[in-house]
Amino acid sequence: MYRLFLVLACLGLLACDNQTPRPAAPVTEEAGIEVRFPLRLGAVATRQRLAATELEKARGLMGTPSLPEDEGMVFLYQEDQQMRFWMKDTPLDLDIAFVAADGTILEVRTMQAGDTNTTVSASERVRFSVEMAAGWFARRGVKPGDKVDLAALRAGLTARGFVASRYVP
Repeated sequence: MYRLFLVLACLGLLACDNQTPRPAAPVTEEAGIEVRFPLRLGAVATRQRLAATELEKARGLMGTPSLPEDEGMVFLYQEDQQMRFWMKDTPLDLDIAFVAADGTILEVRTMQAGDTNTTVSASERVRFSVEMAAGWFARRGVKPGDKVDLAALRAGLTARGFVASRYVP
């Protein structure tokens, strides 16, 4: 009986503690590589993963057995350059669009699954590239000269925790 009284008294004292509870720290969580962001390629709405770190770009779509029709991956760089890609350990054929810093699609090429030969952009002024399932650009009518929605790309980069202006002027 004495123990029961002691336990109840302790609980009563704890309940009377009138300290104001501190608010929880705000949770800020950056989106990871698996999050898809809306991005228009020409007039077509897509959902894209954004590869911005060296590790993300090196891994790319390796091991990805298939892509939903309007999903792909954007590879982002901080400087204009001639780009080189290969398909090591990538089990599906892909189209790759090489894109200038102003969002203009410069060229579209098709890459074969598992091909270890390098696909090189014709231009040295490529800022980023977009990979989609092979044939996607032709099926959707997206071609060189069309534009990529840079505002949406900036928003996705910001949501990933990157400084968007480093990648998209």
